[in-house]
Amino acid sequence: MTGDEFRKLTPAQLDEILPRLQVLARSSPEDKHILVQRLNGGLMPATKEEWDEVHPGRDYDTEKDLLLPGYKQEWDASRGGVGEVVGVTGDGTNDGPALKAADVGLSMGLSGTDVAKKASDIIIMDDRFSSIVKAVLWGRSVFDNIRKFLQFQLTVNVVALTITFLSALVGYNPPLNAVMMLWVNLIMDTMGALALGTEPPKVELLDRHPYRRNASLISRPMWRNILVQATYQLSLLVYLLNKGPELYDCEDGSSRHFTILFNAFVFCQVFNEFNAREIGDMFDPFNALGKSPMFLMVIGFTVYAQWLIVEYGGDFTQTEPLALTEWQWTVGYGALSIPIGYFMRLIPVSEDPKSFAGLPEKGGPKLDNSHLRATLFAFFPILAALVYQLAWEVEELKH
Repeated sequence: MTGDEFRKLTPAQLDEILPRLQVLARSSPEDKHILVQRLNGGLMPATKEEWDEVHPGRDYDTEKDLLLPGYKQEWDASRGGVGEVVGVTGDGTNDGPALKAADVGLSMGLSGTDVAKKASDIIIMDDRFSSIVKAVLWGRSVFDNIRKFLQFQLTVNVVALTITFLSALVGYNPPLNAVMMLWVNLIMDTMGALALGTEPPKVELLDRHPYRRNASLISRPMWRNILVQATYQLSLLVYLLNKGPELYDCEDGSSRHFTILFNAFVFCQVFNEFNAREIGDMFDPFNALGKSPMFLMVIGFTVYAQWLIVEYGGDFTQTEPLALTEWQWTVGYGALSIPIGYFMRLIPVSEDPKSFAGLPEKGGPKLDNSHLRATLFAFFPILAALVYQLAWEVEELKH
C-alpha cells in the first residue's frame, strides 16, 4: 500500500487491512505515527480538544469516525482496550513521534539524530538491523525462561502445600518440617531461578508468532505439565507415607521414615527441573546442557547439599542417614519424573490461538482442548483417593 492510499482510509477500513499490511511505500513520518497509534493505541486522542488539535478546521461530531488515527473511545471499543505490541525503528527528527508512541522505539546510534535517540527506548550502536533480531531473540528467551521457572515453581508449590494440607486434614503429623520446607523453598526460588532463568536463547524462538499483550503467562501445555507432575509426586508421597515403613523396615512417622519421603520429594524436584527446561510438547530435557553451565552448577550444588542435609543434618533438620539402597530407591523415584515428562507430552494440548498476535486462520480446524479438561478433572478424584488413603492410614495407626 502507498501512503496516499493509506491516508484515505477510515479507522474501520484500516483495522481490516492491518493484519495483512506488510509494506507501506512512499509514506511520510506522520503515516508512520498514525500506523503505530492504530496498532497499540499509543498517544491516541482521548478528548474532543485533543482530536481538534490533531485535525484543525475539521468537525469532530461528523468526521471523528472518518479520519485517522481515530479517537480513544472508538479504538478501545474495537479492540477491547488491548492493542498490539509495536516496535519502531527510526533515525530522523521526524521519527520522534512514532518512536515515542511505540512500545519499543529503536534508534540508530551512528546516523540517528539526538531527537530520535531521546524518543527511543533502545539505541542500536552499530546501526545494523541484525542487532534487532538479537534483541527480539533475547527478549523471547527471557520470557520463556520466566515461564519455565513458573512451571517448576508451581509444581513444587502444589505438591508441598497439598501434602501438608492433607496431612493436617486427616490428623497426620506433617511429613516435611519447617527446616525441610525452608530447603525446598530455597530449591524452588533461588536455585530454580538461577538454573532456569539463565538458559541461553534458541534460534527456533524466532519461528514462533509473537504473543499478544494480554496473553496468559501460564499456557495450557504448562498447566498439563504441572498437573501431571504434581499428581505423580503426590501419589508417590502418599505411597511412601503408607508403605514406607513396611518397605524400608522403619517405624511409621519416625525421623527415618520422613527422611526417606523428604529425599524422594527433593529428587523429584531435581529431575523435574530437567523437564521444566521445555514448556511445550518438545521432549529433550538434556539438550544443550553444555551451554547451560549455571544449570549444571545448580543441579550439582542441590544434590551435594541434599546429601549433607540428610547425612549430617541430625537434630537440626530431624533427618537420619540413609543406607545405600535407600538412596538408590529415593533417587530412582525422582528419576521417574523424566519418563513421565515424556508421556505427559503425548497428551495433545495446544496453546490458545488467541494468545498469538496476527491474523487468525479462517476455516481451519477448531482447537480441541478436551484432553486438558480431562486431565484437570482426573486430578480431583486422585486427590480424593489420596485423602482417603491418608485417613485410612491414620485409622490403622489408632488401632
